[in-house]
Amino acid sequence: MGLTEKQKSVLSVTIREPCRWNISVGAVRSGKTYLDYYRIPRRIFISDPRGGIAIVGNTVASVERNILSPMRGIYGEKLVGRVKGGGYVRLFGRDCFVIGAGRSGNADKLQGSSLSYCYGDEITTWSEGVFRMIGSRLDRETSVFDGSCNPASPSHWFKKFLDSDADIYCQAYTIDDNPTLPAQFVADLKKEYTGTVYYNRFILGQWM
Repeated sequence: MGLTEKQKSVLSVTIREPCRWNISVGAVRSGKTYLDYYRIPRRIFISDPRGGIAIVGNTVASVERNILSPMRGIYGEKLVGRVKGGGYVRLFGRDCFVIGAGRSGNADKLQGSSLSYCYGDEITTWSEGVFRMIGSRLDRETSVFDGSCNPASPSHWFKKFLDSDADIYCQAYTIDDNPTLPAQFVADLKKEYTGTVYYNRFILGQWM
């Protein structure tokens, strides 16, 4: 499956002229994470070798399910390894941290480290403390963070961060941004969520 024109545009902009924080927010099944299967390897290839790389999700298991396993299907076992003891995975020739951010205590795993690149999955499920620790570790001149999430409440700590004056590129997605989804599935999902907060969040990609 190729990238949509929107995905290609986001990929081009965030690789050519990245902000410190490059975030995709929006509906379920909208293609925002699929884009990152192509953005992550590009980032790894050009990242400063003096800093580490971290792939972060709600849990290590969710990183495997949502990010590593699909990328392994695209690039193969040689380029996308398996998570080893100690929370490392070999990606495109680099050893990368894999961290579950759902627990605030996991912020300790990043203390003392320097990151040239971090990718974050399901950011709205994270502990804010882990997110803030990551920010303090992105200390190289070219350090960047890419990430994606579904929206949550407008009072969520991450929404407040997105509304701040930090150096952020944020791209919003609706379910209709993914033309590969079966039309009946989209119609059924819209019908099932109509009248609930989940229609706004998971169909329209709105913080509600």
